[in-house]
Amino acid sequence: MQVVVPLKSFNDAKKRLATVLTAQQRCELMKQMFVDVLRAVVATPEVEGITVVSSDADVAQWVAQYAQGITMPLRAFDPGSYLTASHQTVSNIVNRRTGAKPGFTAVNTLAEAGLCHAYRAVAADLLTRGASTMLLLPADIPLVSKTDIQALLAVHTRPGVSLAAAGSDGGTNALLVSPPDIIAPAFGKNSCLRHSGHAREQGLEAIIVNTAGLNLDIDTLDDIQTLLATDKECATLRYLRDSGLANELHKSAKAEQLRGTPFRQKDPQHQTNRQVG
Repeated sequence: MQVVVPLKSFNDAKKRLATVLTAQQRCELMKQMFVDVLRAVVATPEVEGITVVSSDADVAQWVAQYAQGITMPLRAFDPGSYLTASHQTVSNIVNRRTGAKPGFTAVNTLAEAGLCHAYRAVAADLLTRGASTMLLLPADIPLVSKTDIQALLAVHTRPGVSLAAAGSDGGTNALLVSPPDIIAPAFGKNSCLRHSGHAREQGLEAIIVNTAGLNLDIDTLDDIQTLLATDKECATLRYLRDSGLANELHKSAKAEQLRGTPFRQKDPQHQTNRQVG
């Protein structure tokens, strides 16, 4: 199984949090969430390789540095350059097991593509590399673990589509597909339902997996409050605590409560075909 993690950039991440976090804080938050996702993927023995999809040069450089500390193949892939190179991938694979050296360059010939285009491009690229199964995970699900990924794999069929829904807006926090191009992407609000519908169009029943680690993606202050309320240690939580942001946000939450507008943690809502918890 090949894992795909799309990431636009660090420096322009999480704009919805701009009212409570500085640009630098949002950048660091994104990096820590990305680290949490990569650690979970690397810990999963069923994973054969990781592709980080981004047109951002800083992300490609960061990935190259991170790849030197792991044994699993890790590469950066620019969906824009994939098109301009006549469907020949220009990203490099860093594989410590073969002794290859990092050779990442930032090819940014097109404006950053949308997530659906990025999905199509990387799926096509992986098919040319012989991949039969692809798992797409967002970079902002810091509680994901090996157990969550294996829960998806345990119920997955081939050919097939397995999903995890975001608790906040019905989006897709994991998409496991065999083969990689079996359905068209439909990311965004309520995309879990749309992906399920696309699976039915192919004569398949999408399997929905509900786990705590796949439920929470970090987009809003409420999401951060939900994360802070958990007891699961991760790099993102350590950053929030060590930087003092956790205390600052706690004070802000109290101030809002005194003004009569309490923070509300969202209750996960899943509209699914089948749930596995």
